[in-house]
Amino acid sequence: MNYLLENQETNRLVFRKLTPGDFESWLPYHKDFDAIEFYNAGKTPEEACRKWFEEQFSKYEQQSGGMNVLIDKKSKAVIGQCGLEPDTEDKRKIVIRYALLPKFRGKGYEEEALQQCITAAFKTMKIKSLIAFASPSDQEREDVYTKIGMEWEDTDIENHTIVNIFKIKQ
Repeated sequence: MNYLLENQETNRLVFRKLTPGDFESWLPYHKDFDAIEFYNAGKTPEEACRKWFEEQFSKYEQQSGGMNVLIDKKSKAVIGQCGLEPDTEDKRKIVIRYALLPKFRGKGYEEEALQQCITAAFKTMKIKSLIAFASPSDQEREDVYTKIGMEWEDTDIENHTIVNIFKIKQ
C-alpha cells in the first residue's frame, strides 16, 4: 500500500513528494547535530542528505510511503518532511515520522503535520494504529508525540539505537 500524503493540506501546510531539486533546501537539516546525531553516523552532511534522498526515492518507487515535503502555504518555503511508512522490522506496523528544519521547530508545524498523517491513516487508509520512535534523550519529540495523543508503549533497539516507542490507536 502507498502511504504517501501527496497533495494533502492543512491550514498552513501542503504535502508533496520530495524532488531532486529539494536537496539544497534540505541540506541544513543534516548540518544540525541535534537532529541527525544518529542518522548521519560519521557521514558528511552532503553524504547523509544524499542517503536520505536515495531512501525516500526508493520508498516512492516501491510505493510504500515515505516522507512528504512540507511547504508553508504563506511563504512557499520548505519547512520539513513528514510521512508514513512500514516499519523496517515488521512491515505490518506503520511508522509516522517527521523532521523539521531548525528555524521552523516549536511553532506547531510538527503537530499540524502529524495530525494530518494520523487523520489520513485512520480515515482514508483504514490503518488501525501507528507507531513512532524517539531517542530517550529527545524530550521535545516525546512531548510532540504526547501532544498529538500518542502514548509510550515500549523501549527497544531500532537500527542499533535505543528508542522509546509511542503508539496511537484509532
